[in-house]
Amino acid sequence: MDKNTSSADGGQIGLEILDTCTSVFSLSQALEKKAERELMEKPEWRARDIQALREMLQEPNLIVPSDDNFLLRFLRARKFDYDRAFRLIKQYYILRDNNPELFKDFVPSALKDVFSANLEGFLQHRDREGHAIFVIRGGIWDPAKHSANDIYRANLLCLEKAIEDPATQINGIIALLDLKEFGFHHIRQMSPAHCRRMVLLIQNCFPGRFKGIHIINEPAVFDILFALVKPFLSEKLKNRIHFHGENLQSLHEHIPPSILPAEFGGHLGPFSNQEFVNELLADEYKFQDYLKYGYRAEMTPEGREVGIR
Repeated sequence: MDKNTSSADGGQIGLEILDTCTSVFSLSQALEKKAERELMEKPEWRARDIQALREMLQEPNLIVPSDDNFLLRFLRARKFDYDRAFRLIKQYYILRDNNPELFKDFVPSALKDVFSANLEGFLQHRDREGHAIFVIRGGIWDPAKHSANDIYRANLLCLEKAIEDPATQINGIIALLDLKEFGFHHIRQMSPAHCRRMVLLIQNCFPGRFKGIHIINEPAVFDILFALVKPFLSEKLKNRIHFHGENLQSLHEHIPPSILPAEFGGHLGPFSNQEFVNELLADEYKFQDYLKYGYRAEMTPEGREVGIR
């Protein structure tokens, strides 16, 4: 990418960090147009749509944040279809209700040790389409130090932080999974139930638009893990998964080297999640506040199963 390359958001991104939106209602003209074209979002209807979803959520057993910032990300994730956005919010909290071990103390400070391993984080720069790039270095994960649940929790905290940005809500997320040195000692930690939860998160229970998943340096043993995951994947998501092996030029056809760390054949320095993690830790209070929301303990079991569709 040249120094003065224009992003999908209409800004000059070059080698500086792409500007993020400071408000859910503060969008550039390019983002406004993209949101209307791809998500059916109209500025003049936005407040009405948020209020309609807010009114749908008046359920006695479910406590949900009522602020515009929170609700709008679900509307955008489901192209302003009220019913689908409503169902996504319910599944977002059902996932938490069904897996309390994953969401106890679900705050950045509880996972500082995982983050210190430099396994995951978002890149500072977006690609040409404005996608946020989420890097997961699964091959350097040490199961002796951190469980599969620890990694899941840390990854989800990263996603929760990133999706606060309206530019990410509108442009979507690209995942870059590096599996160099991934082996049987990793696969043994990942049960079918864990694999299903990973897919549920991406497809059914998170207000983000996953526009692509790029896998590099995958070893032959990864076929075992993918065989566990594949039955749960929608056709749309299957079509968005790209396997590159060691061919970084193939990766660069999708993500330009100008925004990539050196490990991925990029023009930048080594990958570091430190800046992103610092921002995440600064939001500790926000994640503490999120813990008070969700389904009440007295909710009946009916309807608590998240379906894959």
